[in-house]
This record gives sequence, structure tokens and C-alpha cells, in this order.
Amino acid sequence: MSTYQEERVPFPSPWRLVKELRLRRPPWWMVALLILVVIGTWIPLALIYQARQQTSRLPRIHFFHDMDHQPKFGPQSGHPWYVDGRAMRQPIEGTIARGKLEHDQEYLLGYVTQDGTRSSPPIRFVTALPERLPQDNALLSRGRERFGIYCAPCHGSQGAGDGQVNQAAIALEEGKWVPATNLLSQMVRDRADGQLFQAISDGVRSMPSYGSQISVRDRWAIVAFVRDLQQTLPTAADSEPTAQTNAASPSQQSTSNP
Repeated sequence: MSTYQEERVPFPSPWRLVKELRLRRPPWWMVALLILVVIGTWIPLALIYQARQQTSRLPRIHFFHDMDHQPKFGPQSGHPWYVDGRAMRQPIEGTIARGKLEHDQEYLLGYVTQDGTRSSPPIRFVTALPERLPQDNALLSRGRERFGIYCAPCHGSQGAGDGQVNQAAIALEEGKWVPATNLLSQMVRDRADGQLFQAISDGVRSMPSYGSQISVRDRWAIVAFVRDLQQTLPTAADSEPTAQTNAASPSQQSTSNP
């Protein structure tokens, strides 16, 4: 006989469980709406795929501009506002750019251009330090400091061409390195001060240009310090480099690595 508890809460049979758990079929409109929602989620993915596979004349979407796009004319670009179609305008006649008022070639270049062809004008190197520079201990001290930073790695602290960079490059024995010139040699002693200044400014052979790193005054200070070394140290034997690379100067035939 069944107990009171079994009659009150009968034990569910498998058939009864299936019957009670069987869900009603949802209405057709709900099924259609669910299908549309699923398909709708594919639309952004399809648009992204299409955009990545095609080219466009429009720039990409830029969420954070960070001043990347500014209302200005690009260099060498054209514009219909002007008759010649150029966005870059020529300076007004008679105007001088800021910082370009200096005309002292001897001080700025270390040489003076003379009459000749425009592509290769003959030049005359300055034979002494410019008069506008005070030749005192402060200038030599500044030249010693700048020389130690920019020149000593290759030319050595005393200009003998025994810098650590030069020695390491020679030890590689690759044949591409041009040994640093011994600044105590007679060959360098015979050169004009302006020629040394110009070599620092424009570079020559494997020596790069230091015109952007060293100011004009500091370049002359280095020249003054080199002359001081030549006066206090003995003359070394000449050793002319055998290779020529990276020369850049208005008179490449007459200049060399100081």
C-alpha cells in the first residue's frame, strides 16, 4: 500500500517528466525575429570585411586626432587659390628670414667664395681665427670640452688619431674604414684654419658633418684647441688615408678629414 507521503507527492515517472518538461513551440513571429537578430549581427562583420578588402580615396576613421590633421597646406602641394597653382609662396622681395641676416662668410663658412662657376666656385680659406672671436683661455677651454665630446672618440684626446672608435674599426679589418687623420701631422699643420673649420662643418670621407651638432662658435673653438695641441706637441709623421667615402663639401678636392 502506498504511504501517505507517496500519495501527497507522488514519485514522477519518466513519462510524466517528459510531459511536464516539454516546451511549447514558440510562435512563428518569435522565431522569425530571432533569425533576423542573428543575421543582423553579421552585418557589421560583413562591412568590416568588405572595407578591409577594398581601397578607398577617403582617409580611415581617426578617433583621436591629436593634431594629426590640421587645416594647412602640405609642402610642395598645389592649390587653386594662386595663379601659379603653388601652395608654397616665395618670400616677399627684400625680406630676410630670421637668423639669416649674417653675411660674414669667413665666420660662418671658414672660406670666402670668389668669382667662378656657380656649380664649383673657387674659394679662399680663412688663414686665422676670425677677429670677432676673443682668443682667450675661455675659448680654448670650450674647444677642449667640445673636442673631447665630438672629436676624441676617433682622433684621440690629443689628436694623434688613436681614439677608441678608430682603433676598434681598424681591428675589424673590413677595409671600409678610413683611419682618422693624425692632427699633429705636418699635413694638417699646413692647412688653413678655415679648412679645418669647413671639414668640421661639412664632413669629409668617413667623417660625418657636425654642422648641425656643433655651433659656429664651438667649431672655431675646436680649431683653436687643435692649434694649441699642435704648438705644444711634437709633429707626427704624415699618414694620408687611402679610401675616400662620404665627402661633402663645396671644395671636395681641397679638403680632408682634419
